[in-house]
Amino acid sequence: MSSTPFSCAVHLYESPTSHASAYEIGPSAASNAILFIGGLGDGPHTVLYTQSLAKHLKNTGQDWSVFEIRMRSSFSGYGYSSLKNDVEDISALDCAEYTKHKEDPVDGFILQGPVSDRESIADSVDPDWLRKSLEYAEKLIDEGKEWEAMPRDQLPSFFQTPMTAYRWHSLAAKGQVKIIIYSPLCRTADPIQSGDDDYFSSDLDESFVSEVWNRFQQPVMALQSAEDEFVPDKIDKQALVDSWKKISPKVHELSGLIPGASHTVKRPESQQWLAERVVQFLNQL
Repeated sequence: MSSTPFSCAVHLYESPTSHASAYEIGPSAASNAILFIGGLGDGPHTVLYTQSLAKHLKNTGQDWSVFEIRMRSSFSGYGYSSLKNDVEDISALDCAEYTKHKEDPVDGFILQGPVSDRESIADSVDPDWLRKSLEYAEKLIDEGKEWEAMPRDQLPSFFQTPMTAYRWHSLAAKGQVKIIIYSPLCRTADPIQSGDDDYFSSDLDESFVSEVWNRFQQPVMALQSAEDEFVPDKIDKQALVDSWKKISPKVHELSGLIPGASHTVKRPESQQWLAERVVQFLNQL
């Protein structure tokens, strides 16, 4: 983590998340905004390429600044949250989930590191253990206890945050299976998708993949990290991106692999490539 101080403007706004703030990096007079939404375990200022991107936007005279927000799922909060909460926290701008709601419009989407949590988990744990763990979670869900915490021994050791049965099942189970749960928080029956975080796996049915990518009404640039540590070696990342391009005209031609990049693009050379590609995309919106 860089120890170099940097400045940002803090904007307060109303949100389901208490005392919500948006952190703006770059010229505050910019007419356009890039809203950055981190992945599991991330939150404002944890993904450093946002700073290099904001600097590149400024140096090249772009009328854009970068915003980050803290959501209920930020940092270690993801274990007790959901994509539905994310949508509420960011006014329905969470890429794949946003397109279900079609609320406030945006000009385009950039998906950096759209990887499958399910395939990453399956590649890291014993298959029999995973099956039994998911069965345990499914039992809790069936009993209406989806918001109860999973026992520590029923979660992989690399997850350090407590996690509900619902969230664990959502991350680790295959998508497309519809179930009905009863949420004691809202006291209504609520239809959810089994494995409803599962948008980017390589083995999803083509009909479901088509449904996901054809929800987009604006251009979307999908950028996989060429050396993403969370993607199993057996998965051809370029072929996966190409399949998304083929399935929807909204997947932009600039979609592809970020050379030499880790999941969060830590190498300076990869950050520079990413910043330049983002500007290319923005200039075509």
